[in-house]
Amino acid sequence: MLTKEFINPHPMGFTNTVTYTHGGVKTILVSGQVGYADGKVGETFEEQVDIAHQNVIRELESAGATAADLIKINTYVVDLDSTRSKAVQAAKAKYLTQPNQPASTMVGVSALVMKPLLVEIEATAVMEV
Repeated sequence: MLTKEFINPHPMGFTNTVTYTHGGVKTILVSGQVGYADGKVGETFEEQVDIAHQNVIRELESAGATAADLIKINTYVVDLDSTRSKAVQAAKAKYLTQPNQPASTMVGVSALVMKPLLVEIEATAVMEV
């Protein structure tokens, strides 16, 4: 039987994390996490990238998972260039320290849902239950 869990619904009409479990495997889908926490947007790109990674880790933990359970991350960067790419890679190395890294995609975009946001990360994880 397939079971679903909707964790941390957001007032804007989506759920931050959804899990589905079947056959002893739990799949965790983390919606796009941005550089926003504690009521404010990070002031620099680097700060936003750090906050976005922290938010992904927090969402994984709310589903009973860790960074080691990640299998795929997608990162969307406003005005992507080599400096921003390196900042994303530095934050990723800080938070994803496991030897086997998830599949990863980084895409340059023109804008995100709110003008001050500069990065958004979505993630997929799996774990045995």
